[in-house]
Amino acid sequence: MTVDLGRLVAHLNEYLQVGLFQESAINGLQVSGKKRVRRVALAVDGVLETFEKAVAEGADLLIVHHGIYWGHQWALRGADYKRVKVLMDAELALYAAHLPLDAHPEVGHAVNLLRAAGADEDSLNPFGNHRGQTIGFSGEIRPTKRDDFSDLLGKVLGGDIQVLPFGPDEVRRVACVTGQGADFSLVREAKINNIHYYISGEAAHPIYHFCKEQGVNLGLGGHYRTETFGLKALAAHLERQFDLSCVFIEVPTGM
Repeated sequence: MTVDLGRLVAHLNEYLQVGLFQESAINGLQVSGKKRVRRVALAVDGVLETFEKAVAEGADLLIVHHGIYWGHQWALRGADYKRVKVLMDAELALYAAHLPLDAHPEVGHAVNLLRAAGADEDSLNPFGNHRGQTIGFSGEIRPTKRDDFSDLLGKVLGGDIQVLPFGPDEVRRVACVTGQGADFSLVREAKINNIHYYISGEAAHPIYHFCKEQGVNLGLGGHYRTETFGLKALAAHLERQFDLSCVFIEVPTGM
């Protein structure tokens, strides 16, 4: 089945509520392409390698979490020119959803990571204030030892995670903001809300002592690995909603 690009973009804009979020990323359609979409590729990063793999997959639309425009359009030269040229030569449309995909209650990164980690569906609630909008989720799991939950989280994320084990030994209340979500304000919010274990992708150096002094358990699973969940969930949504062929493109960074 094929779908009109304009119709698909309108659905994504409404479903992901892209107009609600104030940030530097330009969410929505960043580069136009073919008028009809038969195959959709999804990936974390809007970079040359991803674009080339999407073209090889025969995609008509590529949806990414990290797009190519942040705050303004860059001059098209050097690496930026090469990226856009691949898109335009193949008439591959590019759509970006940054914070809208972090925050979404159905296909968001955080909510789906927590589901995969065993959070009770009825306990899931928005978490993580960013400029008046929540960009993550909290939930409850069955009482679990911190080390056991860290092991489970590593399995969910497909590799070792970094743990700052400075909070309670038993974990029940968990929260997650993916990517660079381990900043001072969000870790503080976790502490205030009695979160036993906070999950994110990466953190700056000073967070170590902040967590130690505040008594917070922090699990860091990597920026890339924590931000695949929403894209895979969005692919399943588009397959159901439009009967489209979707493929997730892996371009891991190890970061």
